[in-house]
Amino acid sequence: GFQALKGILCSPAMSHADRLYLEHTCPTLQQLLLRSLVEEPGCQLQDQDFQDFEVGYSIASVGDTVKLKVVYPFLAEALKNGSQELLERVWDRLPVSLSVEPGELHVSIKTSAVAEDIETGKKCAELLATTRTWLLIGPLMSCLHWLRSATAKATSAAATAVAGNAASASASAIGAPPPAMVLQLRQLETCWIVPKPDRVLVILSVHLDDEVDVALGRAFCQEFAETKRQGKEFSLPCSFHETKDAPAEVRGLGVTPTPNVGFLTLTLTDQHVRDASEERLVVLARPVMTFRNFFLFHLKHTKSYLHSRLRKRLDQWQKQLVRARRKRGQEKRRLASGKEFVPPSRVEKS
Repeated sequence: GFQALKGILCSPAMSHADRLYLEHTCPTLQQLLLRSLVEEPGCQLQDQDFQDFEVGYSIASVGDTVKLKVVYPFLAEALKNGSQELLERVWDRLPVSLSVEPGELHVSIKTSAVAEDIETGKKCAELLATTRTWLLIGPLMSCLHWLRSATAKATSAAATAVAGNAASASASAIGAPPPAMVLQLRQLETCWIVPKPDRVLVILSVHLDDEVDVALGRAFCQEFAETKRQGKEFSLPCSFHETKDAPAEVRGLGVTPTPNVGFLTLTLTDQHVRDASEERLVVLARPVMTFRNFFLFHLKHTKSYLHSRLRKRLDQWQKQLVRARRKRGQEKRRLASGKEFVPPSRVEKS
């Protein structure tokens, strides 16, 4: 299994786009929003419910208003740790109104407000269809904003410091980092976001129900961490710790429940966010906070690959057995008594 995982991960046929297979928008929701806001403004949408990876959506039309409900069990925890500020910033100047209930986010859109501006309608549809992403990356985005600001302050302080005092001037300008966050943003996973003066650590607990999946998942995480240990131009440094050896950063924060696969740590350094735009920060945060989907996708593909190899080998083995059977012969055999006979074939007649 480990060698099969290694072959899949290191295959030259797997492009960068294959690794980030998951679309950041919900295609079904975006299609319905484009229809009601751009293609047929004011059209009536029947009440529809559908499920995305971590969230559920419900959309309907009431007069000239499109009502969208986002159901997310961990909504309160995400909003208070940075997702609310991110949503307000991303949806600024859009003709939407928001209300929050326990586990539900309600969004109302006036179709008349975007009917005359196609570009605004398209933008509104795309940003609303990305609600799941905004909710997941909000906590990390707040830490990346702090790291970008701290990096700029440290650089400025080092440039104006007296010779030999650049390091101390940079440390004084940065100050104390924000406290670490302990979050549960999805089932069976705890996320720790630990800011440090020159980096942000994102530690994910990996837990699986099936025993076979646990063995494959551990091999996957080990190989993934090995290939990403140093970090390259388009990847983040990564490390993996098994359950019995939890990272030092989370030992004092509590680990409940204990994962049966281990802990995966992704590191975003000050070099990643130096002079970075808002779009760049989103690009950095999205694959980190949606790693679980990437992990499950490749885990299922690995199992499918192993099963296909097993079936192929089994078919070859069965063919070899058929070829090894002795065909019905016409030669005569002689017993010790001298009587001759023709032996029966070992191949059964169909």
